[in-house]
Amino acid sequence: LNVPNGHHFIAEGIIVHNCNLVSLNLANVEETETPAICQTAVRILDNTIEITTPPFAEAKNHNNKYRTIGVGCMGLADWIAKRRLNYECLPQISYLFEEIGYWCTHASMELAQERGAFSSFPGSQWSQGKLIGAKPVEWFLAHAQDKERWAILADDIQKYGIRNSHITAIAPNTSSSLVQGCTASVLPVYSKFFYDKWAKGTVPIAPPFIKDYYWFYHENKTLDQKKVVKAMATIQQWIDTGISMELLFNLNQGVYFPDEPQRAIKAKDIYETLILAWEEGCKAVYYIRTVQKDDFKEGSDGCAACAN
Repeated sequence: LNVPNGHHFIAEGIIVHNCNLVSLNLANVEETETPAICQTAVRILDNTIEITTPPFAEAKNHNNKYRTIGVGCMGLADWIAKRRLNYECLPQISYLFEEIGYWCTHASMELAQERGAFSSFPGSQWSQGKLIGAKPVEWFLAHAQDKERWAILADDIQKYGIRNSHITAIAPNTSSSLVQGCTASVLPVYSKFFYDKWAKGTVPIAPPFIKDYYWFYHENKTLDQKKVVKAMATIQQWIDTGISMELLFNLNQGVYFPDEPQRAIKAKDIYETLILAWEEGCKAVYYIRTVQKDDFKEGSDGCAACAN
């Protein structure tokens, strides 16, 4: 069983998906570095397919036919804070991921020039002139901030092919971001400071630029999740696999309704947020988490500034 042009369907004993992933640390990336970093990431993952030995034949078969890779990102909350932005600054977020989507796709096209396209390229959506997310080039000409390069890229892919069937993927990065010293994935930081409980102990967590950009870290535990949905939908346009998006709902009174201090979020509000995610084009909701009643209280004797 296989989905035509999908290149990602998992069927036991026939096609087994193999994860070849890397994540860019946006906390440390400057705009001028994006082309080179994306090119390096794509080449690293394509080389990994060549030099590693999958544990079973089906995974090797998938690698050889589709050469699926996933260049992702972590530290978006840090990138936003450093630039004194917020998760409602959708044009800036969109252009960041347009850059990443373009340069990763361009790098895969260049690899196809050097090494050949993935073997199932003929008949694929790439071969039909479609680009990221199987969208036609006209979509990019209408929505991209740097439009002309997308038409050139589409022509080059028709000429040379593309090396990898899928190129970008954003993982949760909950553990790896701790090692990198940045915030996880592309979501807002849960809190400016908190303790995360693991099987082997408790880890104190704070974002890296908390001293200089304290007010620009927006805490997910009190952030309207519809704003998160719109930001993730903006990013999803430039990513060709589903983003591992989490939603966090605070069940305490007054968190989302400052003019109604006795009002708490209801099932209807959560439902409307999920419908918005579907309408905006989000591919999946990875988890829905909650802050339970009375587990979170802003102290009445202090203020947020006292933490700085």
